[in-house]
This record gives sequence, structure tokens and C-alpha cells, in this order.
Amino acid sequence: MVTLSDSKCRGAYTSTMTVDQTPGVTFSAPPTASAPLPPPPPGRGHGKEVKARQVQRVVTRLDPWSMLRVSLSFAFCLWLILVVAGVLLWQGAVVTGSIGKVEDFLAQLLAESSFTIDGIKVFEGATVAGLVLFMAGALFAVVTSVLFNLIAGVFGGLRFTVVELETAQAAPDQRS
Repeated sequence: MVTLSDSKCRGAYTSTMTVDQTPGVTFSAPPTASAPLPPPPPGRGHGKEVKARQVQRVVTRLDPWSMLRVSLSFAFCLWLILVVAGVLLWQGAVVTGSIGKVEDFLAQLLAESSFTIDGIKVFEGATVAGLVLFMAGALFAVVTSVLFNLIAGVFGGLRFTVVELETAQAAPDQRS
């Protein structure tokens, strides 16, 4: 059992992982050389001093249930935005007369006496198509997370570098 945590921060995020979930993978995050301190802000002698250090982290597993929840939330928000935008654009097109012009053009093109586009049917079709894509996108995200877990078990995961910022009180000025 390996626990990743930062002992310096109270209430920091801790994650417990078992090594048997990802065979052949070692978990390590040794701190690298400290980055130089940034210059103090101009005109301020008091405040907090920021220290930074670079550390490497490895993502070896994505929880499919978490991926499902996040992808469903994201897809629902995206679907809702697109439906509202579609209704607003449709109403704008009706008010400006663009829908009537498109109907006249399609009537001429198809050699019909008249052609009408039913807005309710268009809305229903777009809503159903959006819901189907919504569910397909969420399912795709879960399958992708399972595939990532299988690949990470073989190749060791996704390694990235993070800059951790630590704050400390600045030393008082010694100019006397």
C-alpha cells in the first residue's frame, strides 16, 4: 500500500493506492532541484514570500466511475448550452425572416408550391440526437479510462512535472 501525501500542508489531498493494481510500477516523486525564488513585487517590502520546487508525479490509474461522473456532468452542460444556443439562433432566424427565405429557396429547388420547416420537429430531432451523443460521449470516456488503465499497467503511466508553491512569511527588513 502506497500513500501519496504532502506532510507540510494540513488538509492536503492524500491518495491511497495499492501496488498490486498496477504491477511492475513503482511510485516515486522525489523533489528535484529548487527553482529560483521569484523577485519580490515592486513597491512591497512586506507580505508573503513564495518558494517553489519542481516535483514529478505519475498518473497510473483513472477510476472509471469518477470518469463517468465527470464526463456525464461535462456532456450534460455541453448539451444544455447547445440546445439553448440552438433555440436562440432559431428564434433569431425566425425574427429576421431567414427561415422564410430558406423555405422559399427549398420550395423552388424541389419544384414544390410551398415548403415549410417545422421548428418543433427540428428541436425534437436535435434534442434526441444530442442525448444520444451525450450518452455515447460518456460511454467513450469510461472505455477510454479503462483502456488508459490497461496501457498504464504495461508502460508505467503518465509522468508530468508540477511546480509546487509554498508560502512563508517574509523576513523583516534589516535596514537600520
